[in-house]
Amino acid sequence: MSSASKSAATGAVMHWFRKGLRLHDNPALLHALSLVDEKNSKTSGAIYPVYVVDPNSYQLLKCSVMRANFILECVKDLDNSLRERGSRLYVVTGDPVEELPKLWTEFGITHMTHEADETGEPYAVQRDAHVKDAAKKAGVSVIDFASETLRPLGNREGGYVANVGGFANNIPTTMSSFQKLLSKIDRGSVPLPLESPDKDSFPDQAANDSLDMKYRPLAHPCDIPWPRGYSRKEIGPVWDRKTANKKTSPIVKGGESLALAQLQKTVTARPDWTASFEKPKTSCTEVSSPSTTVLSPYLSIGCISPRTAWHAVSDANAKASSKTSRSKPPVSLHGQLLWRDFNNLIAHSANAQAPGSWGQMQNNVYCRDIPWSSDPALLTAWKEGRTGYPWIDACMAQLRTEGWIHHLGRHAVACFLTRGDLWQSWEVGAEFFEGELLDADYALNNFNWLWLSCSGFFYQYFRCYSPVAFQKKNDPNGNYIRKWVPELAELPAKYIYEPWTANISILKKAGVKLGVDYPRPIVDHTVVSKENMSKMKLAYDAHKNAESAAKKSKGKQTSGDASGPPKKKAKKSVQKKLK
Repeated sequence: MSSASKSAATGAVMHWFRKGLRLHDNPALLHALSLVDEKNSKTSGAIYPVYVVDPNSYQLLKCSVMRANFILECVKDLDNSLRERGSRLYVVTGDPVEELPKLWTEFGITHMTHEADETGEPYAVQRDAHVKDAAKKAGVSVIDFASETLRPLGNREGGYVANVGGFANNIPTTMSSFQKLLSKIDRGSVPLPLESPDKDSFPDQAANDSLDMKYRPLAHPCDIPWPRGYSRKEIGPVWDRKTANKKTSPIVKGGESLALAQLQKTVTARPDWTASFEKPKTSCTEVSSPSTTVLSPYLSIGCISPRTAWHAVSDANAKASSKTSRSKPPVSLHGQLLWRDFNNLIAHSANAQAPGSWGQMQNNVYCRDIPWSSDPALLTAWKEGRTGYPWIDACMAQLRTEGWIHHLGRHAVACFLTRGDLWQSWEVGAEFFEGELLDADYALNNFNWLWLSCSGFFYQYFRCYSPVAFQKKNDPNGNYIRKWVPELAELPAKYIYEPWTANISILKKAGVKLGVDYPRPIVDHTVVSKENMSKMKLAYDAHKNAESAAKKSKGKQTSGDASGPPKKKAKKSVQKKLK
């Protein structure tokens, strides 16, 4: 009897990796291992860790070759870690709805675990529903575990929604009120992370020579299949083998082992730095090494657990000198993890109220309708870093080269594209970031674009980032610009942020011919920023009038009906400070 047939007779267990590409703090994986314990008579004692390279997933659908390679590195690292424990990762490509049932049959699977996707990301919701239906037909028991955030988002034990009455529309909509909610759940404690399973945790499965060369991790981004049902124009970055073989310079490489090493290097080994960390005070113009932890790419794909990161920060804080000033949320490192949970919770809430609305303006309860323009030429200039504003173009060059930008750089380019200068929709900006960032995250990326475009959560549209003055005080010599826009490297510091103010002799000496070597500004910031503030005021006034009309209409419909309790006034969702 083959091993597959033997498994079919007694039942085997599968753990399906999606995000959560790690062994540590992985409750779904640990539960799968508990099912194959020798004392458990329900299964054959065999476990099959599986990863499906799904080109239609959020992580891969709109994806640069750099991020595709990062994800493949994460998968390869996971396979190596499993092999060290006497197991391995079984990798297939295609639609999980079609591929998983094939593996269930081949391996004789009766139980499957996976990490829950609680944000309500549309494709994940559809995929999981179809997989669940297929599992029911195949007689496979499926259980998921919430481990993507510090606490579950939804109506689960210890979850945020569970602690606001079980209704997603009751969640807090400001960071301060979110912190208050967290403080009420188990007195604000964050559960300890679970240990990684060791070699003894895995069953002693007899090697199957026929499978040894099958289901291996992909070796090249071009091995990822084309997304199902999409044309070339619909999937964002497109690459061929020649493009993919070019040397890239990502800010970090992928994998759980590297993620844990990065945590050790940036947090654990620097207790005083960790304890005093304040996000707004970090530099976005560093040219040698980042001024932050750069853990975000690992958190976005689940190579590192947020609970592991949280407690590493707590341990480092405890070891810091008594003379070190301790920062507090929301600007501290703990605060950054709270922002992450808050953003995920908002996405969960938006999609619970209007499925699929997060990431778009239409039907999004947290987004104001603003009549943005659509100018392909302006959008292309912004994407390619040809705006004529060196600070903006430098940020976009770093994004293309490293797949990452400091959060203040993201603030600047997002404001510039939307309410600041170009008056283009935040949706097209978010979509572009989704394709280029190593740390692309469905919840966080869309939240940040809502915030920075003043479409939601932050409404002080009169506070506008200057593409010239914003970083002059932090980098007066323009070293960041000189690195990322090398055609301007020889300009004197006086003109590095505004090359159009230099006379012809100065430009000639620096080897710059405006309009040839470097573009002239595509807009006049001084003029358009004021025009856009007026447009924002009109949009806000229209929003206020629409809300007022809706309340009056609702009041007329319910007048005379005293059967229900009085409605509470909605809390304002205005943040007073920039994130």
